[in-house]
Amino acid sequence: MKKKATVQYTVRDVPEELDSRLRETADLEGVSLNQATLHALQRGLGTERVPVRYRTLRQMLAQNRKASTAAWRAVLEEQDKTNPEDWK
Repeated sequence: MKKKATVQYTVRDVPEELDSRLRETADLEGVSLNQATLHALQRGLGTERVPVRYRTLRQMLAQNRKASTAAWRAVLEEQDKTNPEDWK
């Protein structure tokens, strides 16, 4: 049985925030930094075996019969308001 060839990369100038997030993810998932980085690349490029499922608020509301659509609309409308004091 032939061993599959692997490719190695050297990535330079990794921003501190990205480094922190990758290390945190590796720690939380109990994997190496290399594995966490590969997983993040796969997720970002959409090449994971199990694709990420994105959900909209509408889908979440449809699944939760107890949620009040009117209440959600009110919350969203409140979030859309701009406070003029924040823009001074």
